[in-house]
Amino acid sequence: MTLKSRFTSLSIIDKSTFKRWSGFILTFLAGQSLLQILQALIGFILIRWLSIEEYAQYSLAFAFQNTAQGLVEFGFSGAIIALLGKRIHKKEVLGNYIKAGRFYRNRSFVIIGVAIVILFPILTAEHNWPLHVTIFLLLSILSNLFFSGNVSYYSPPLKIHKQFKAIYRISIGTQLLRFGMIGFFYILNALNAWLAAFSNSIMTVLNGYFFKRRSQEYVTEPKHSNPEVRKEMLDYIKPIIPGILFASIQAQVTIFIISIFGNTENIAEVGALGRLGQLYTILTLSASTLVSPYFARQNNKGLFGKYVLILLPYFAIISTAVFIGYTFPNLFFLILGEKYDHLNAELVILLSLSGLNVLNGVLWAMNASRKWIYNWMPIVSISGTLLVQLIAAMTLNLSSTYNVLLFSLYTSIFVLFTRFLVSFVGFKKSLYAKS
Repeated sequence: MTLKSRFTSLSIIDKSTFKRWSGFILTFLAGQSLLQILQALIGFILIRWLSIEEYAQYSLAFAFQNTAQGLVEFGFSGAIIALLGKRIHKKEVLGNYIKAGRFYRNRSFVIIGVAIVILFPILTAEHNWPLHVTIFLLLSILSNLFFSGNVSYYSPPLKIHKQFKAIYRISIGTQLLRFGMIGFFYILNALNAWLAAFSNSIMTVLNGYFFKRRSQEYVTEPKHSNPEVRKEMLDYIKPIIPGILFASIQAQVTIFIISIFGNTENIAEVGALGRLGQLYTILTLSASTLVSPYFARQNNKGLFGKYVLILLPYFAIISTAVFIGYTFPNLFFLILGEKYDHLNAELVILLSLSGLNVLNGVLWAMNASRKWIYNWMPIVSISGTLLVQLIAAMTLNLSSTYNVLLFSLYTSIFVLFTRFLVSFVGFKKSLYAKS
């Protein structure tokens, strides 16, 4: 083969690859952008349509729901892509991983469900919320948690096979349904915290049903989980179990702290500002949808350059968002409404905090995709984070919204340091293995 023919062949392959990946990325950007707009719209109309007390109730239930989700999943659903590797067309292998993960999820659901039934009423009691509101919010948390398993375990097959159009058709459709439900209750002057929470549960049920049905062509699921596959998944997850447990609680630590030390208004403020984190949703989801599968398939050669090129756009977008929040805060308060327009300083901290959380997620996605998971990680991460939080708790008045956000910002900065540390060790081991 002549040099010219080789060059022509390579160009065709490069153009074909570029065209295929461009299509995936454009579909992701278009679908995720529309989905994010709907999610943000629903989130912000709830901020405006619910009273401060009702939004505080909804925010606390939402925090419990997200924390419980992380504790129940325990990282098993997220391990599927890494463990599957290049065997994406082996339906039985994928089905075995899904069955093994659900084996663990079913058991953890019982434990976490009981804990929620005990803890949620305790945290709401001191705010003197009506009993029926607490009960309905509790039911919405448990129902969402129960049915979210289908979303967690049947969306990975669609992501692996790049069925982004199917994912977004389903997700956008259910979001529109939820939007319609909330609007219907508002028109009837019946919208409240627990109805808003239940609308989210209904959306989860539908998403899970359609994801499972759509993914069946890529999965052959056994009747019973394979003990060897369960052991493989557990061995993969074992080093990071403490970290997963810790991170699940830390993700909503601001709401939990303010619900203990602050008042109902503070809970609503933290919850409302936290909704602005939805502006980063497309960045957050791109880590698991695009970055993780891409980074997992790369060879060690040139990996560091790709690592840097992936991070740079995230840094640029996040820095721009923080700058806009500092310079033109009223743009954000047009969304939140006049009930929250006094939170200028808190706005800048929240945008910085949410941005750091995105970077932490991207770094985690890249590290996990390369199986850079080490036994020392939980020790360094958890002990260091607790030390940072202990110092912050001793020096900050945690009854104010500003200080609680600052508390979380210090935590995220330390977590970012640990993520980079893991990457450093991973690259060092990769270079050593290559040599």
